[in-house]
This record gives sequence, structure tokens and C-alpha cells, in this order.
Amino acid sequence: MSKALALACFLLLAGAVHAAEPAMHDPTQPFRAAAAGEAAPPSGPQPRFKLTAVLVSPTRRVAIVNGKALQEGQQIGAAEVVKIDGRSVQLREGNREFVVQLGDARVSAPRAGGD
Repeated sequence: MSKALALACFLLLAGAVHAAEPAMHDPTQPFRAAAAGEAAPPSGPQPRFKLTAVLVSPTRRVAIVNGKALQEGQQIGAAEVVKIDGRSVQLREGNREFVVQLGDARVSAPRAGGD
């Protein structure tokens, strides 16, 4: 009987220790702010284009815009990728050109057509 009692106590203690551990974050999932410190979503219209990554190599340039891998000359919606730099992408929509910075959803002031 004492072995069974000892085993039951051990299992209860092990369960209590496990329950007290903080939950581990899955490294494949993005981090989220804690509910108490979570910022309110921005008000107003959301940006249409967000640049999240840029790859510039001697053989190619790729920009991740709105989650889609694009190269110069390709389209995203009605906008064409004109130029990809190390930290930005230049887009043309109609006769309007603008630049989206890496990690920044804001768009710079419109530029007159051409460089």
C-alpha cells in the first residue's frame, strides 16, 4: 500500500509542477502581445501595401509585398513593381509612383512619373 500511496503523491506533485509552468511559445507562430498590454488596432484606413522582406542579390531582386513574392515588372493588384532596393520597393499605379519602406506600412509621398 505504501508504494501505491508514494506513486499517487508523486503523480500529484508532478502534475502540480507541470501546471505551474508557463506555457511555451511555439517558435513557428508569430508573437502576439499580451491581452492586458495589447495595443488597440490603428484607426482609419489600413495601408494597401506592406513590405515585409527584401532579397537583393547579384542575380535577382525579390520583395515580399502583402505576403506575395514579387520581382521588378510584376503586378500586385493594379500596381506594378518598378524598383526594388535593399529597404524599399517603388510601385506605380496608373501615373502615380510611390515607395513603401521595409517594415513600414506607410507610403512615402507620391513621386512624379520616372526617376
